[in-house]
Amino acid sequence: MKCLAALLLVLPLSACVMLPGDYVGGPADKRLVCHKGKKTLELPPEAISAHLGHGDYRGPCR
Repeated sequence: MKCLAALLLVLPLSACVMLPGDYVGGPADKRLVCHKGKKTLELPPEAISAHLGHGDYRGPCR
């Protein structure tokens, strides 16, 4: 019984995966950008350079 309880607790955690900070994935392959230091946006790769050009940075806002 203890083994079953342990398995039920560990199994869902084994499906968790850590991704790099600016990667969202999914069908649109979007990236995270912190916009104006306040709002995290999910953007397509072609929009990243415009945002980085005016001071936004890759990854979620802190």
